Amino acid sequence: MNRALASVSVAVGIACVVGGVRVARTAPARKPAVAPAPYFVKSAASLAEVEKTLQGKGGHAADLLKPQPTGIEIAWRHEEDFAQPELELHDGKDHVFFVTDGQASLVLGGELVAPHEVSPGEWKAAKATNSRTVDVGKGDLVFIPHGTVHGRSVKGRFTMMIISFYPGGPPPLPAPAPPTK
Repeated sequence: MNRALASVSVAVGIACVVGGVRVARTAPARKPAVAPAPYFVKSAASLAEVEKTLQGKGGHAADLLKPQPTGIEIAWRHEEDFAQPELELHDGKDHVFFVTDGQASLVLGGELVAPHEVSPGEWKAAKATNSRTVDVGKGDLVFIPHGTVHGRSVKGRFTMMIISFYPGGPPPLPAPAPPTK
């Protein structure tokens, strides 16, 4: 029984004997987490300035938060009379779309036909099978988990906040550009 108790004591780190001297062991002190990136606040005025740069036909985006050690990316996207040229699917990125203005038709789900990988983990194709078209408008929230086919088309004006999460951790940083001579 004493042997079992001694084993338990050593196993849980309560006490041990080193060179005949009894040494007390304590668990490391817990500390609060340290933020992996600085916080930010975007005022309505600063967002209004960003919004001015998003105007015009086609698709325009502004990155509000690039992926860092937090594994999250936030972009504000404005589109006018725009259709994605190809459907897409991400191996390791989840999206949340929050529509702030206008309407769009989203193609969701199914399987890409003849997909090609345009960057690590990002797949595109001209069409998909077994997809569904969903109309969204101002105030709608859409969650698109990784591995889900998605694309959109817009007639008129459309604006949304895109929040992307990387469940496997943030993507690797791009390699630095080679020095120029």
